[in-house]
Amino acid sequence: MVSTRPLSVDGLLCALVIAPQVYARNRFFELFEQPVLRRVRRRAAMLRGVIRQLTNSRGHRGEVVGEQILADGRVLLRYVVPGLNFTRTTALSGLEATIVRYLLARARNTACKNDDFERIERALAGLAGGLPRPTLEPRPEPMEPK
Repeated sequence: MVSTRPLSVDGLLCALVIAPQVYARNRFFELFEQPVLRRVRRRAAMLRGVIRQLTNSRGHRGEVVGEQILADGRVLLRYVVPGLNFTRTTALSGLEATIVRYLLARARNTACKNDDFERIERALAGLAGGLPRPTLEPRPEPMEPK
């Protein structure tokens, strides 16, 4: 049974990117009827695509070449996939950039920043009671500042 507490859009975004199979449309159809939640699904799919392009194991792994914080708080992420002669620039919300950094660190078996890990944990904690909550990898060791 799903709680009547409002659903955290940020928590759902994190869940749909980190563990998309947790919220299968056929099991949680009512979550995907609202326009705002359809937008969350589209953003999650876009982020999974960015992660795939940055972590592809077929010899075409992407590389982040620029990250700029815009005046409105969004993060402009630029990356290249050298083997495919491909460059992409995308504007991400702060949370979306956090999710990308976390998943890149996890895929490359490196530690992510504690701030990123905690932000995702807070977002996931906002999911309505009764909904499954994906678990994060064990808390990483803090990274030394560069």
